[in-house]
Amino acid sequence: MEEVCSKPVLLLEGISKVYPGTVALENIHFEALPGEVHGLIGKNGAGKSTLVGILSGLVEPTSGTIMVNGRSFSSFSRSRAKREGISIVPQEPEIVLDLSVAENLFLGELENCSGFVSWSKIRADARRILDRFGLDIGADLQARDLSLSERQILLILKACVVEDANVVVLDEASASLSRNDAAILKRIVGELRESGKAVLYISHHIDELLDICDRLTVLRDGRIVTTRTKNMLDHHSLAELIVGETLSSSGPERKEAGYIGEELLRLENLTRWGNFCNISFSLKKGEILGIAGLRGSGRTELLKAISGIEPADAGKIFFKDKRVSFSTPSEALRMGVAYLPEDRETEGLIQTFSIRENLLLNSISRFSRNGFVLRREAGRRAEEIFAGVQIQAFSMEQSAEELSGGNKQKVVIGRIMANAPEVYLLDEPTRGVDIGAKRSILSIIHGPLRAASGVLLTSPGLDDLMDICDRILVLYKGNMVREYQQKDFDEKSLFMDVQGFGYQDQRGGDECRAV
Repeated sequence: MEEVCSKPVLLLEGISKVYPGTVALENIHFEALPGEVHGLIGKNGAGKSTLVGILSGLVEPTSGTIMVNGRSFSSFSRSRAKREGISIVPQEPEIVLDLSVAENLFLGELENCSGFVSWSKIRADARRILDRFGLDIGADLQARDLSLSERQILLILKACVVEDANVVVLDEASASLSRNDAAILKRIVGELRESGKAVLYISHHIDELLDICDRLTVLRDGRIVTTRTKNMLDHHSLAELIVGETLSSSGPERKEAGYIGEELLRLENLTRWGNFCNISFSLKKGEILGIAGLRGSGRTELLKAISGIEPADAGKIFFKDKRVSFSTPSEALRMGVAYLPEDRETEGLIQTFSIRENLLLNSISRFSRNGFVLRREAGRRAEEIFAGVQIQAFSMEQSAEELSGGNKQKVVIGRIMANAPEVYLLDEPTRGVDIGAKRSILSIIHGPLRAASGVLLTSPGLDDLMDICDRILVLYKGNMVREYQQKDFDEKSLFMDVQGFGYQDQRGGDECRAV
């Protein structure tokens, strides 16, 4: 680690955040020094997102003090965080799609000349920044025409170069980046370090943290486990700190498997170039099969390929021993394969519709005769699902947009249940919900969903998969690493496989990504 100033630019003292029924953060003491890249890592649910929310002004701490450049605060607003020189790059690109690249770069930072915006200067400044980092993107190009990776690198440039913040928080900022854009990010971080900025670098990738950071802090269950310089850590010691020795061999209490019946779904060497390669497995009736992997491992793309959203380039899919190739999710649903999207807000719900309307959205044809809806039958089915998935609402006529995140997710699950599919493809069904909603959703999956169907499930954390799955498959950079039977579940081994330890040595590197 290079010599840095000893006085922290950011200091958190005794920060705690308590929600009803759970402690998200407990007595956090954390510092970031000028000219330092400070890594933050922990399992899903460790408290990283809550900490970022506090720094960005979106979450008010229950107790503790935030100090920035010697000034003390009990909490931030979003505007105060920005005024104090804290800039956040979220894990999901948040740009205005209808604006140009230049406009997005300088949004909120527009130069005024006699009360007017100097667009020629903004475009020239944007071109200079893009050229400086070797980005082959036009300054006048509309943001909606950019790839996901290009959108993310645009946000990174805005936070790190345009806003010129003293503290830059990169929250899983590299997860959606291409290899070339990841190299640009590394260069940007290096320049921030050299200019004396403090960088808080959050990632699930151990390799990345050990490569780019000066110090690393490990969070577990809302508490800081340790803070160490990177030369005191290696892959295995860091993995041990993240997982915790008490969980390395036992894992959470698991639910008993139910009846496992005939094969419903089979994949043979399924491939989508640049996303996943030669994926083969089968799913049986009554079985819950988990897909573990970091963001970018190909797990979401695999589910989208099966459901027909992004069809595979090669390989075969069999449904009940018949070869199929779905071209749309609606076609898959008609055949008995239902897909629950990762993004419930934009892909899973019509926000202005009532709960009842959303629940029946994909199944109304089942309750229609000669162009007329059989309202009594449809209403009865909606009531059954409403009660079955335990949606907390005043009534089924309540608008979906008024619900909490967990209840919105239950509506989406209920909507696909209405068709009584034989295979469920569930992409992160517990993502972004509180612990109570998570337990409820996992109980639904382990109960009514698996009763007469097979479930293929991805999750942002290993705990959920270990809790309810009969088998877990691990993906790493688009390749299948290992299959675990329930009796062999081991959190430490799973974690190491998810990180890809040893896989590149065995298989020669990113063979799927290199295509």
